[in-house]
Amino acid sequence: MLDLSEPDRATLLDLGRATIRLWEWGDPADPSVLMVHDVAQVCQHLGPPVTLIGHSFGGGLVLSVTSAFPELVDSAVNLDGLGPPPEMMIVQDHAASAAQWLNDADRIDREPAREYASLEEMAQKRKDINTRLPYEWCLHLATHGTKRGPNGGLTWKADPHMRLGSPGPFNDATLRAQYARTPRPVMALSGTEEDQWSFLQPEDRARRLAAFPDVEHHPVADAGHYIHVEQPDVTVALLERFLKR
Repeated sequence: MLDLSEPDRATLLDLGRATIRLWEWGDPADPSVLMVHDVAQVCQHLGPPVTLIGHSFGGGLVLSVTSAFPELVDSAVNLDGLGPPPEMMIVQDHAASAAQWLNDADRIDREPAREYASLEEMAQKRKDINTRLPYEWCLHLATHGTKRGPNGGLTWKADPHMRLGSPGPFNDATLRAQYARTPRPVMALSGTEEDQWSFLQPEDRARRLAAFPDVEHHPVADAGHYIHVEQPDVTVALLERFLKR
């Protein structure tokens, strides 16, 4: 367990309502933009500067906040969240891509969420996708990350609009430009094992890391995408050392 002595404290953010608010306002934009604003507001409320820690999409989010509002952030920790491989972000026809995005948004808005019969079924579904995650963790996610649907079954609490991604241009150059404007210390962790959602090749990761003015990178052995789940002791030890730098 991470030893946070006074006056340090840890605050866990649940941004699940962010995209729901976005759609209630009638603005079908990139939900991550509103999330950056939400996190910045929390930083202001807590009393800046703060250290931000995020995993996967959350890791990218804390880097966006640090780049946009460096005065609110002391440092940032990114757990396997440096973005997808460059080839996954190539768009040949931006007009067609934007049209497809709107069609998908309309379909998600009209279709009901899929309902499952049991927590065990949902846990196994997650296990089938993230094969390195222990089943106990998958069951934990299902237990705390579900709600009853209109037909009595179980649905994920996640906002389906998050599956849409960004309707605008998003590429490797965009990410590196953002990283270059991140004037705070950054620690990035990545697992050494192949895993779902860990598709970034070493040479692409190295190019993105090189864009940061102040960064340290630690490959974590025997871990995939969920570094903090597979290797919690290593993750905590690196985090404690980074916070005491």
